[in-house]
Amino acid sequence: LRRWQEECIQKSYQQYNSGQSHFLCLATPGAGKTLMASMLAKKLLSDNKIDLVMCFSPSVIVASDFKTELENQLGEKFEG
Repeated sequence: LRRWQEECIQKSYQQYNSGQSHFLCLATPGAGKTLMASMLAKKLLSDNKIDLVMCFSPSVIVASDFKTELENQLGEKFEG
């Protein structure tokens, strides 16, 4: 992970633990938001903080990339 990704994961995790369930990550295309978001989701899932991940994206391609990266992080396939 890049430094900004690690910091973003830590900051969003801390914010979530303090009772704030919304967090916005803004970065340029190709910066690594998908990897960061999937690793954050993995951490929240493994720590039993959440039980569902939803992806809202501007295109089917972005949603598909997130699905693929989340599958890679969790070692599970998402079908349907």
